[in-house]
Amino acid sequence: MVQLSRLNSLLFGVLLTATVTADASRSLTGQVVRVVDGDTITVRIGTRTETVRYIGMNTPELHHPTKGEQLGGREAAKANGQLVEGQTVRLELDVQERDRYGRLLAYVYVGDIMVNAELVAQGFAQVMTVPPNVKHQELFLKLQREARLLQLGLWRGASPPPPERASPSTPPRQVAQSRPGVPPQDAWTCPLTHPIKGNFTTYSGERCIYHMNGGEFFNKTKPERCYATEDEARQDGCRRSRR
Repeated sequence: MVQLSRLNSLLFGVLLTATVTADASRSLTGQVVRVVDGDTITVRIGTRTETVRYIGMNTPELHHPTKGEQLGGREAAKANGQLVEGQTVRLELDVQERDRYGRLLAYVYVGDIMVNAELVAQGFAQVMTVPPNVKHQELFLKLQREARLLQLGLWRGASPPPPERASPSTPPRQVAQSRPGVPPQDAWTCPLTHPIKGNFTTYSGERCIYHMNGGEFFNKTKPERCYATEDEARQDGCRRSRR
């Protein structure tokens, strides 16, 4: 199992304390029977078997129906397998219990470790926030920044994030910044750190529409601005695509 950094160990300690008092009705326990890829597993819960999709993060595809195996997909699946294969896991649910494919959505724990967060911390996954399941969003963003600074996993060779510098007049935890988002990586692609596509060339009379990975028009959209979170997109005047 990949060794945790000191920062991550402290964060997981906080998580453990918080989850001990969580509502037991929002948790399930099961046995992992298959690792599908970096962010999906199959779990036996009692007499039924569930496909479980990790909340709050996304890994490169291993079995994409049109693109096939994506760069980093095999490494992410291997890291996931090292953490959960054959293990008894606790599944912490959030507001929305299933996605449109019927998969159970969960934060997956092996002992004290939240696997979703560990994969982000080790650089094998990037943050992907899909409301209303946002319970651990801030933690994931912190771990992603740490992984990028250390150039772990998918971030190996990537440019480190710019340092956050607050002016003396800036309130604590608030950093002066320019317009939300970053430019696209190329005509069709957003950077891993900012996977949400913002498109200002719309014909609906609206200023901007943003598209999430998995949406009907995501792969058909040329981004004009890329965002790390939905909040960032909304701050730039965009609304989420209805499809």
